[in-house]
Amino acid sequence: MLLRATGNPGLIVTHAKIWSDGHILRADTLAVRDGIITYVGTRGGLPKSSGMRILDVHGAVVIPGLIDSHAHMIEGGIGVDSQVDLRSAANKEDFIRRVREFASKVPAGKWVLGRGWSAESWPGHPQPTKEWVDEATAGHPAMFTRMDGHSALVNSEALRLARITETGPDDPKGGVIDREPSSHAPTGILRDSALSMVRVPDASSDDEYHGFLTAVAEANRMGITAVSDIEDPSAVDIYRRYYARPNPTMRVGFYTNYGFWDLAYKTLTDAPKASTWFRANGIKAYMDGSLGSRTAYMHAPFTKLLAGQKSDWRGAPRVGATSGMYAKKFPQAAKRGFQLIVHAIGDQANHDVLDLYAAIPGHENKRFRIEHAQHLLPSDVARFGSLGVIASMQPYHKADDGRYADEVIGVARSRSSYTYRSILKTGGRLAFGSDWPVVSNNPWLGIATAVTGKIMTGKVWMPHENITLDQALVAYTSGGAYAMFMENSIGSLKQGYQADFLVLDRDPFLPGTDLAAVTAKSVYVAGRPVSGTAK
Repeated sequence: MLLRATGNPGLIVTHAKIWSDGHILRADTLAVRDGIITYVGTRGGLPKSSGMRILDVHGAVVIPGLIDSHAHMIEGGIGVDSQVDLRSAANKEDFIRRVREFASKVPAGKWVLGRGWSAESWPGHPQPTKEWVDEATAGHPAMFTRMDGHSALVNSEALRLARITETGPDDPKGGVIDREPSSHAPTGILRDSALSMVRVPDASSDDEYHGFLTAVAEANRMGITAVSDIEDPSAVDIYRRYYARPNPTMRVGFYTNYGFWDLAYKTLTDAPKASTWFRANGIKAYMDGSLGSRTAYMHAPFTKLLAGQKSDWRGAPRVGATSGMYAKKFPQAAKRGFQLIVHAIGDQANHDVLDLYAAIPGHENKRFRIEHAQHLLPSDVARFGSLGVIASMQPYHKADDGRYADEVIGVARSRSSYTYRSILKTGGRLAFGSDWPVVSNNPWLGIATAVTGKIMTGKVWMPHENITLDQALVAYTSGGAYAMFMENSIGSLKQGYQADFLVLDRDPFLPGTDLAAVTAKSVYVAGRPVSGTAK
């Protein structure tokens, strides 16, 4: 349906191939006034007007600004300059070299921090130990988080400060301290809730604020104009400071980590109101860990274990799930009007959170979300649609997990992993994101994975769950807007919507286009070009 203008536009984008809401429109022109789209249609139907700027895109594809439905902006932004990036470390030697070079520039006594490593990326898949980094970090406590954020390598100094020795303490509930089988000495690997035993100093409020600005600039460069941002309660002060600036370039749906429930309630209630720019939506909780760390909570034991794990190991469910706390707190939070979003990766974790949601009155209209929803029992796939639960998924995780999932849980169980197509086919909704800084926040890497099934090894994995490019873009636009209650203002190119849009550098719909190479040639937020991109 072509929409008609109602006033004098300040910007006209013309000779465009406009995509929105799942299809290419019969439209080549859109007009903007005061940051709002006033017209979408053909150039011939545009009312005459003067004093407008014309942006001729010469046949380029124009789409809504992309929405990252799961990111950690402050954490990601801070880490850009203050942590060693280990994602591309080629092997043990390269890992140690990077740590040594970075640590040599850290002032004496300060923590050495890093992130992004994955043993599955190295020949032979050796699990790192404290001995890898003790010499390289001499004089510093150190912590290096695995790419999924659910396990970390710490050095001997960090273990000493945490009082973790061969005599104790026991594993915390929902976590694991890896130990040598014979000596019981800690290896340096901590998993899930055990990470909290190591107290890394908090960043200052100024560091957090500048980290957020760094993250916004990086996300805008990728064509991201809105985000579901998952942060601690203190982030509210960062948002308040950001939206006091003129001309912001990122819209936020805020979700606070649950921690203390009363604090979460107060944080959301007292959060700033910023019109179409900011919504304090809800609370994030955790059911389990991750596949790579073997802490995802599975219905059956893992088929490939890490050293020291027993043959019946099924993962590490979080204490809130096993203690009955969630069964009590989830309905209370929902009654207060807060949206629940819950991390669940293993098939048993997903089953259990669906059960928890199903028990809440009115769940069909609450827009509850499951974050990740990576591995499902086949019988649970259709429950997303029937219960009204949004599958908030990060497709680039498939590119990573596909390298080893068949070994870790078996081929048969992998067939109901990353069930994009099946969830849509059974009436469910998808919202796509990145989980940045766990993996790149480049949306086109995730889109390419969801459409082609190609994983990091170059192979195609579980292609029966591939979806179309239109479906993937919906999950990154209007699907993401719906997931954070902003579908009436962003995520689509329609009259009355915010003028957040991208001009792409190539046509992703042409056969043979490398989707992973697509970029935004120009990024506009509220009708304004974002600095750092082409105009």
